[in-house]
Amino acid sequence: MASSLIRALAVTAPVTGAAPAPVTDGEQHGLLHALTQIPDPRDPRGVRYPLAGLLTVAVCAVLAGASSFAAITDWLHDLDEHASGELPPDLGHLNLGS
Repeated sequence: MASSLIRALAVTAPVTGAAPAPVTDGEQHGLLHALTQIPDPRDPRGVRYPLAGLLTVAVCAVLAGASSFAAITDWLHDLDEHASGELPPDLGHLNLGS
């Protein structure tokens, strides 16, 4: 088994000439809502950020091409002010170091 779950879960989609359908306002909050349904197995004493928010950042970064934890962190640090404002409110000021 691969050491990176990202690589193990990667799916190669067939390339088509058609552009994907745009996401509507009613659909844009679906990912965060779905990820809030996942139970958090962490000990509450060590939790800094909600699991759903962390998973949302990870999913978005992987969809943008990140393939490691370091790449996910880089993706997050590279977000502009507008994109950072779209993160869940309790993740808006993640302190991941430099």
